[in-house]
Amino acid sequence: MRHHRPVLTPACAAARFSGLTAVSLACLLAACGGSDTPPASLLPAPAATTLSGTVAVGAPITNGKLRVLDATGTVVVADVAIDADGRYADITLTGPAPYRIEACGYAGPNYQCIYSVAISAGTANVTPLTTATVLLAAGQSPDALMNGAAPALTTTSIASAQTQLREGLASVLTSAGVSGSFDFVSGSLSAGSRTGYDAVLDAVGVTTGQDAQPFVQITPRLGSGNLYLEQGSTSGTVTAAAGAATLQLSGLETLFRDMSNAMAGASACTSSSSGLAGSLAAASQLTMDGPAAQGPAQVADALCGFFAGGEDGSTPMWGSRLLSPTLGRCDFSGVAPVCGVSFVLQSPAGEVMPVGSGMGVTQEAGVWKFLGDLMPISIRASAKAQRTRRIDTPAPVFDYDRALAFEVAAMPGLACAKVAQRNARGNAVTIGFYKPHPGATDQQSLALWTADGVSWGAGMDPLVGATRSADDTWIALPQGTDGDAVVRNFYRGGRSVTVSLYSDAGCSTAFSVGDKSDFEVDVEGVPPIWAAMTNLPWPELDSSSQAALRSLAINGGGSGSLLASWSFTRGPMGLNGATVCGSRADCGQGGSGRIGEKSLSPSSRNAAVTLQNRGSSIGADDPKTLALYGRSGEGVDLQSNYSSCPAVAATESCH
Repeated sequence: MRHHRPVLTPACAAARFSGLTAVSLACLLAACGGSDTPPASLLPAPAATTLSGTVAVGAPITNGKLRVLDATGTVVVADVAIDADGRYADITLTGPAPYRIEACGYAGPNYQCIYSVAISAGTANVTPLTTATVLLAAGQSPDALMNGAAPALTTTSIASAQTQLREGLASVLTSAGVSGSFDFVSGSLSAGSRTGYDAVLDAVGVTTGQDAQPFVQITPRLGSGNLYLEQGSTSGTVTAAAGAATLQLSGLETLFRDMSNAMAGASACTSSSSGLAGSLAAASQLTMDGPAAQGPAQVADALCGFFAGGEDGSTPMWGSRLLSPTLGRCDFSGVAPVCGVSFVLQSPAGEVMPVGSGMGVTQEAGVWKFLGDLMPISIRASAKAQRTRRIDTPAPVFDYDRALAFEVAAMPGLACAKVAQRNARGNAVTIGFYKPHPGATDQQSLALWTADGVSWGAGMDPLVGATRSADDTWIALPQGTDGDAVVRNFYRGGRSVTVSLYSDAGCSTAFSVGDKSDFEVDVEGVPPIWAAMTNLPWPELDSSSQAALRSLAINGGGSGSLLASWSFTRGPMGLNGATVCGSRADCGQGGSGRIGEKSLSPSSRNAAVTLQNRGSSIGADDPKTLALYGRSGEGVDLQSNYSSCPAVAATESCH
């Protein structure tokens, strides 16, 4: 029998001898004998129309919400809940690209927003490194881009920004086993895995700010150096530590999960088999109220007692969980690594509450254990910024202040502490001394040494000067550009200070605690340069709330309430409290001028503050202040005051 074969075109004939190339596949589907209609499995996939990705800062972001804008500034979606593992999915895109993405939620103890950009549908992760990408691509602050059009975000500018970042992070990428061509926006990311891209996020701290130009600063957690980037310009370097590549951080998730399980109730916390003590390092230490607890048994008892009573001593925290920790600086100089970690609880109702700072973990036989206090002496460094707006004049009057605060625990034999920072050349620059305050009883922290015990600011000669009060820990930075040099040293020299301890008032003889007299301490946030003060995420009190504060009157011994509402014009700030005061001079904790206070959650946009006046009567024309407290996403403590003082000249600030 004669067999009829299909006629081969020249291309098909050639394909018989060259394997299944694209040409031969076409032949199979057409003249080479295939059907005119290709199988569904060989049809090209329909173009993607949705966006998905992962939001992470190393750990997944908590209580997160997502917002997407198209190229014109039109809102595509808003308030999209981010899953507990950091994922979001199936956002249907409308409008033209590129799409700008904002994700806000808790990153460790701070409520912050991070940003990203998508040129098309598909995958768009949102991380501190995509935030840096957006800033370097646009040459603008990412939060400022979340309004209107964004013509600077192009395929070319985004690619250039990523190249700039990858070059600066080459050592970190190599240490984490990540390709030097990795795409921070669309690359594979598993939040909390502590591997790959997630390990890169663990290894560095990424912050953004505004100087002469918007900038990105990257500081190492698992290495050394400091990286400062503006659009098209990079200075400094970040180098991964020798032990970073082999550090298994995934065990942190197991540790914090076990500690969370122990918080189910009193019996779980104290269980001999699975209780909190089993998660604690042999050298664990924890300073709370009173003497420090030492060792697993004492530290477990202290923590279980704290969880049983809560911060107010009467509201148990059982059933809460510890959030997946954000990583701090790691020290590889000892036998085992020691790393700082966040220590933040989420209640069964979903409220997030930082319960400690300066916490650490270490490894014992390769297993992560909770260390408690990271250092043998309590030292906390933080940045402060404050805005006061007068509301009782035809035009508002604003007043701004900024400061650095250093809290060095007072202890027997410690006579002086020197605080120094590195400048851009790496040289140490002293920024203040701290000493015991004469005659103080039960002093908790050393007090700032000033030139004469009266002047505002730090005294630079440890042999000449005096302290002002027992609880004076703030170094106020000069208003205007005079204080900017200190701020810029943090940006360009690194976000840490060295605290040196001395046993003599002349600050010359070293004082050792735990075999060390010098401690490197990361500053929580950095004060902004003066020109950026007005653009911090201050909450804006609405007009009816201003009127209510202006007209507020309350008799001595009387009670009442103040309803306040506010909004944010430049991205949210993580508010955590509000106070109402009559006299600002007596508005400290426990002061007679404080007539009301209330805890707030970051999502709050209003509050009813209960008032109780323990002092003299306050009339409508007497001074009054509403203060809203919180922290910026960069960790700066922010206080926004709204004040009324009709008896003061209309051009002056309320004090």
